[in-house]
Amino acid sequence: MKQLLFLPLIFLALILTNSCASTSKAPEQRSAEAKEFKKFDDKGVVYLYRPGRAYAAGVSTQIKVNGMDAGGTGPGTFFRWELTPGVYTFSAFTSESSAVVEIDVKANEHYFIRQDERIGISGGRVTLVEQDEKTGKDGVSKCKLLVSAYRNN
Repeated sequence: MKQLLFLPLIFLALILTNSCASTSKAPEQRSAEAKEFKKFDDKGVVYLYRPGRAYAAGVSTQIKVNGMDAGGTGPGTFFRWELTPGVYTFSAFTSESSAVVEIDVKANEHYFIRQDERIGISGGRVTLVEQDEKTGKDGVSKCKLLVSAYRNN
């Protein structure tokens, strides 16, 4: 009887380990450089990070910048973009929700967006919230850099 109780747990563990979020992580050196939080006289730097959490660990959430694909986030990951000044829209989508943050990027400034996943009815619910610099740096420092498909020309 005890063996029957453990079968669902074993099955769940197999599903979670085989469905990990597929993201393109950057080399460790680039991740460390991104965490130096350099500023630029002609560009602003935007960080979008997703803290490491157990919920939705196997789910990659797609991110767009100005409607263009940037890539997917997984728990404990972040994107970093050096952007020319202007207004940018950052969005995330799941089967159940979407979230959008608009930022007027200025040169020589940092911006931080925290992405969270919450339990929904048929999937996750995503939120994007702009963070202050101290909170953002603390969050990014615990994450790994992703390679973004979005290029700012």
